[in-house]
Amino acid sequence: MESRREQAMKNFREGYNCTQAVILAHSDMLGVDTEQALKLCQSFGGGMGRLRQVCGTVSAMFFIAGALTGSADPKDPQGKKRNYDAVQRLAAAFEAKNGSIVCRELLGLDKKKSSVSEEYRTGSTPEPRTEEYYKKRPCLNLIGDACDVLAEIFPEPASPASFSACPSLIYSSLIVISCIPCHLSTINSYLPEESDRYRIPHYFL
Repeated sequence: MESRREQAMKNFREGYNCTQAVILAHSDMLGVDTEQALKLCQSFGGGMGRLRQVCGTVSAMFFIAGALTGSADPKDPQGKKRNYDAVQRLAAAFEAKNGSIVCRELLGLDKKKSSVSEEYRTGSTPEPRTEEYYKKRPCLNLIGDACDVLAEIFPEPASPASFSACPSLIYSSLIVISCIPCHLSTINSYLPEESDRYRIPHYFL
């Protein structure tokens, strides 16, 4: 089974933008329609619509944090604090891994603060997804890092081991269980006939 990191990186290679790639890999955690979520988060790709502001993978983490910790009650300051705490922890962890949460800086572009101004815009047309594109950009790794950070801040409960995960253990257990009647029958055979009250009832055999 693919990890969320692997799923997200695969999503990006299929053409989803950086934000969507992470969101789609965590769609089961959002509690909303997947198609709607993908539409809602598309604008965050490329550092907010290719403005190279906050990295789209970071925005995806914040989006997911909202779904997991957010409050819809305007009179719930503790709910708001809970969400902001999660956002700040996610941002700090991502920055610790990559040195920044800003798309422009992560891509090694001009670090001018005013990338919203026309002079520093990179255009609104997405670049063609070629192998060269994937090689020259750190986006795949950033997407994977965002998934790892989410797993650190919001650890998921361990799923029980599947039968296929431990066939030898299950096979051994079945052998032991199947042998119980044989052992009980052997015990009965050694008991004297007058010891009926000590015999193992037949329905256990």
